[in-house]
Amino acid sequence: MTEAVRIEFGDQIRHRTHPEWGTGSVAKVEDTVAGGKPSQKVTIRFPNAGVKVIQSVSGTLERVDAEAPAFDDSSAADLIEEIDRMSQDDLLAPVANRKLVEIMVAIPEPCRDPFRSLGDRIEATLALWRFDEGGSGLYDWAVMQTGLDDPLTRFNRHELEEHYKRWSHEREQHLKRLLQEAASSTINLEPLLAKAPDVARRTLQRVHR
Repeated sequence: MTEAVRIEFGDQIRHRTHPEWGTGSVAKVEDTVAGGKPSQKVTIRFPNAGVKVIQSVSGTLERVDAEAPAFDDSSAADLIEEIDRMSQDDLLAPVANRKLVEIMVAIPEPCRDPFRSLGDRIEATLALWRFDEGGSGLYDWAVMQTGLDDPLTRFNRHELEEHYKRWSHEREQHLKRLLQEAASSTINLEPLLAKAPDVARRTLQRVHR
């Protein structure tokens, strides 16, 4: 289980299983007890999810240091804006299209960061299976991927579905690479599987054959 971190007022926080919420700011911290263990009730304002109150003992909160690399949703939105400007130039349009595809198929940084433990990376990757091609699943994925408050102001549904298909392929390939890394380690996958969505378990069983 991921160890809970000590949270303080003003900290920049990311939710491990909801990176699409963006990096939030801690507005209030209360010491409390949860499940017989010391905990903190943390009020966080996320840019893409509003205010959330979370028990830190769950281990789902991760402090984002200023110097540490992070999955920056706002930078993705800024890049998309720049790409749209580039696409107006006939010479730069092909480059702009390639860069847009790179953004839309990118796996979130918490799943890739080599400075995070292999278990954390696998857990974050399995959590990506909460997204699907359904209405809310597709929309939530697009918010995470683009950093846009309303991705439908930039993309139509067909475009999002096409990008999602490519991204879902990259998601599975990334999981395969992590499992290959896990095969040469002593990591126990069972606790991670217990917390993963059902569809993630089925995918893991298929790609782990």
